[in-house]
Amino acid sequence: MSESFTKLGLSIPALGLGTWDMQGDTCCRIVQEALELGYRHIDGASMYENETEVGKGVINSGVDREEIFITTKINTTSWTPSKGNGPPLQNKNISKSFEKSLKDLQTDYVDLLLIHWPKFETNLGDILEILYQLKDAKKVKEVGVANFNSDLLNECISLGFKDIFCNQVEYHPFLSQSKLLEVMQDLDIIPVAYCPICRGDVVRHDVIIGLAEKYSKTPAQIALRWIYQQKAVSIPKTANSYRLRENIDIFDFEIEYKDMLQIYSLERNQRLVPNLDVNELKYPFD
Repeated sequence: MSESFTKLGLSIPALGLGTWDMQGDTCCRIVQEALELGYRHIDGASMYENETEVGKGVINSGVDREEIFITTKINTTSWTPSKGNGPPLQNKNISKSFEKSLKDLQTDYVDLLLIHWPKFETNLGDILEILYQLKDAKKVKEVGVANFNSDLLNECISLGFKDIFCNQVEYHPFLSQSKLLEVMQDLDIIPVAYCPICRGDVVRHDVIIGLAEKYSKTPAQIALRWIYQQKAVSIPKTANSYRLRENIDIFDFEIEYKDMLQIYSLERNQRLVPNLDVNELKYPFD
């Protein structure tokens, strides 16, 4: 798959595989199968507690590491699915946490390292400084963020970190994010959409179904193509082999402008991912 977006000399494939909530042999198998099908973008995180399985899937695929774009994330909140809430990750332990990710993934570097949630022991500038030191050490190609609102993105810039590669946020036809996307465009920050088909809700909508019939595509392909035509990356998660093939097959058609607008009109402020510490993180994210 060659379709990608480029910034700072680094190209990120426009469609990747999300690995949240996949564990054990299933995770290993799906990562391997995705790479064998032509995926070249794997999105992971230490919070997901499955980086060992992701690493095994990458190795088992036989695809050269240099051909694969791997993202991981620093879990500054310390929340995990198995343990729940914990104290924020201390700054002194960030590099140690990242080194564990490298070991589990069986790689010497990652292509992209993100701050997973904007919750810190001290402040944003301290965290970014540590991540950019990892970039200077050539263990990370680029640094980005996730779940940042427009105020926090502007804060990154004001602190002197003007090369934020991307902002990974929930985005699908039922959640507009219009203000945030406008800010990202102004700051030249690549949008990366998780939950791009709203965990299946989007594909059951009559408008999406009708457009799928018009373009001889599936409803999921319509939703993913809609995001791609906004110059945004999608990272749909699936543990289904058929869906893997379906999701990647979105680059041979184009949605007409009037139909893009029709999909925009479906916005209903439906957010799937729960907010962490609402007041602290200045939600809603716009």
